[in-house]
Amino acid sequence: MNIFNDYESFKPTMSKEEIFAWFQRRLNRVPEAYDIYQVAKDFYQLGSFSRALVCLQQYIVLPGATTIGRHLLGYCFLNLGEPDRALKEFRRCIKDGFSDDWQLVVELTIEIEQKRRIPMNEIPV
Repeated sequence: MNIFNDYESFKPTMSKEEIFAWFQRRLNRVPEAYDIYQVAKDFYQLGSFSRALVCLQQYIVLPGATTIGRHLLGYCFLNLGEPDRALKEFRRCIKDGFSDDWQLVVELTIEIEQKRRIPMNEIPV
């Protein structure tokens, strides 16, 4: 049985304390980085990017967090229409040695710069 079977009760507006309490009630222990990452990954795969995002924002500051969590956080920002914030996370991944994000950083940088150069009245609808 999945102890996280009531994902609906997790709200993207929850505070840090509420998030940890949500996990602790389900685990009957203090959550570890891995627990939070797994739930964030599930939310992401379900298309619930805002829920995945708040989990990952807590995850990346925990002991035991890995760069892959920051990588997924970048994709959450990207899927939520925040390419500047996504780019920031992908650059941090590269700085931490996650070289898989180089191509994405280049593409996002070009895309963001192109959007900045196009006057608003010339953007195709």
